[in-house]
Amino acid sequence: MKKLMKLVQHLAVAILASASWNVAFAQTPYRIAVMPFGMTEQMSNWTNAMREHPMVKDGTVKMTVLDGKFDAMVQSNQIDTAITQQYDAIIFAPMDYKAAGAPIARAAAANIPVVSSVTRADSDQLFAYVGTNDTDGGRMVTTALVEKLKGKGNIVLVEGPIGNSPQVMRRIGIDEVLKANPDVRLLAAKTANWSRAEGLAVMENWISLYGDKIDGVIAENDEMALGVIQAMRSKNIDPATVPIVSLDGVPDGQRAVRDGHLFTLFKDPKAEGQGAMDLAIRSIVGPSYQPKADIWANGVQWKDGTAKQYDIPWVPLTQANIGQYLK
Repeated sequence: MKKLMKLVQHLAVAILASASWNVAFAQTPYRIAVMPFGMTEQMSNWTNAMREHPMVKDGTVKMTVLDGKFDAMVQSNQIDTAITQQYDAIIFAPMDYKAAGAPIARAAAANIPVVSSVTRADSDQLFAYVGTNDTDGGRMVTTALVEKLKGKGNIVLVEGPIGNSPQVMRRIGIDEVLKANPDVRLLAAKTANWSRAEGLAVMENWISLYGDKIDGVIAENDEMALGVIQAMRSKNIDPATVPIVSLDGVPDGQRAVRDGHLFTLFKDPKAEGQGAMDLAIRSIVGPSYQPKADIWANGVQWKDGTAKQYDIPWVPLTQANIGQYLK
């Protein structure tokens, strides 16, 4: 009998301890650090979308944005700060695919879950990744350009920051299509760091070097493509006469599609941002959490918040459908 009473006492203590731990763990507001690699237009749209998440708006989540300033070391230090300040979760858009692995490992060792979004990390310790498949995006825009050129011509490629996962993955897709279409010749490739101003400068230089030998342009994001369009106009080249393809579908890129100067793919910052926020909250609350963002009703499956990867589909933007996206 005494043994039974002791067993009951031990069970009662364990249950009370567990209940106390769960109450402490579930305290709100949940503190979530959001880490964009830098404040490009796409990253700004992504962070703003998270601010509109229902649980951020009602105060259940306290969201802190830490700008990575396009520097992997800055982001590494920011994760250390989040660990020291005992944030509940981190939403991370890494600047450098390879360099992101070590700070994610430190967060995992501190039992702070990390959700990667928009850009990927070379790590198996993420809670999840949510974003577009950039290799598919690279294939899609290059295929579109090859079709516009009828399988033959000279092109140039404006790349994102070297080592940033969209640059790495988009280039893989681009190269696959070019390898399959040897009559489309790549004259030159150079980074413009996701920047419109750098895209303009790079394209002006290429126009000086190659002139009318350039038959088409791939830019790995819209901002750089918009710089390419400016460079063409500054040299009295009609952008409608040289096919330009890119990715992201930001508002200025959408207007360029409307004007017949660009083909681009739309990546949905709301789906990537609010999807990441739901997954970060799921990593804190546990299996009982049900997503609050409406993106899961629009073709992206929640999968109980247990999947390691959530692919947000690309949407090709054309003059036929651009009216649905232009604000």
